[in-house]
Amino acid sequence: MSEQKDYRELFSDTVGSLLSKAREFAESDAVADAVGKVKDAAAATGVLDVYQKGAQRAKSFGNATKTTLDLNRDHKELERVFCEIGKLCYEQSKESPEGFFVPLFQQVEALRASIAAKEAEVEAYKASFDSAPQAEAKADASLRSDISDFEAVVNRTETDGTSV
Repeated sequence: MSEQKDYRELFSDTVGSLLSKAREFAESDAVADAVGKVKDAAAATGVLDVYQKGAQRAKSFGNATKTTLDLNRDHKELERVFCEIGKLCYEQSKESPEGFFVPLFQQVEALRASIAAKEAEVEAYKASFDSAPQAEAKADASLRSDISDFEAVVNRTETDGTSV
């Protein structure tokens, strides 16, 4: 354990030393001069202007994307609220719809009947899945019986053939 602690301290000291050397180098006059020269060259050749325009376009694109996501979220929420209003209106008026609600309420009833029929069909399929393993087990047992009968016939035939 002591040896592991020594390695940790050595590693920590080494990393700390490297970081302080990197900081010294980054803050040195040579680096500051080099960065200044690069900025001057970029400004003189128009690269800095292109960079700034590109950065502004990227920022605008990011803001447009964020606003579009917010807009889509608001549309979904509006759709949900309208759906709730429609449900409440339907529940209050389903016994005696009036005017343009009559065909819409009829569509609701037709869709509900269709959904109920399809749900019953799915339940029937599920029930057939539950009974299928039993039927398969019976078929497997019958097949195993047939195979053992076939093997018995083959064995008898082989025995009869070898004794002749």
